[in-house]
Amino acid sequence: MSDLISFVPPAVAAATSGAQSAATLSSNFDTFLTILTAQIQNQDPLEPMDSTQFTEQLVQFSGVEQQIGVNTKLETLIAATNSSAGASLSGYLGQEAEIDSAGAQFTGDPVKWRYELPSDASSSTVTVTDASGKVLYSKTGELEAGNHEFTWNGEVNKGGKATTDQPYWISVVAEDANKKAITPNHSLVTKITGVDLTYGEPALTTPAGVFAFADIKRLMNNSTQAATN
Repeated sequence: MSDLISFVPPAVAAATSGAQSAATLSSNFDTFLTILTAQIQNQDPLEPMDSTQFTEQLVQFSGVEQQIGVNTKLETLIAATNSSAGASLSGYLGQEAEIDSAGAQFTGDPVKWRYELPSDASSSTVTVTDASGKVLYSKTGELEAGNHEFTWNGEVNKGGKATTDQPYWISVVAEDANKKAITPNHSLVTKITGVDLTYGEPALTTPAGVFAFADIKRLMNNSTQAATN
């Protein structure tokens, strides 16, 4: 599971483009040739330079140039793949999705989470925390094994409402009859409103944030669920 793309750096870090690498290589090669020319012009005729070293450097430049060419072609292929992915993901617009994330952005509308208990619990507590880890809201959770829904409307324990347009996280702490911790699975249920290709990988925008396509667990359309991965 990965966190919300909109709250943390993208899973795919932005790499130096082939064009930038080629420009840097060209500048370095020009500098190399300038230094080499100066060395040849000022060498001792009685003790000429050994050509082995600069020949090896020329070979290295050639190898780097070939690798940059390969990277440039890969960038073009990835861009074309992402464009195709964006077109195919447009079919998800308007559908409700279950996303593998415990985090969500609160916009003022209720946030809907799900949590799954792998076994029956003797006690469980559902909490909502802010980015600093401060608990804003807590309540007694469900005890039976299986999936349970929790909708948070921004309420905080001391009264009032949570700040809007901020990220919040759900956490469920549960124990079995032997006081052994039970680890639940958390997910977010929200509607897909757009497709974003600016993160280096296909992503989907929702009222609760921007998420990687790989984080989508299920799509629900007219109460019909279909697994996406």
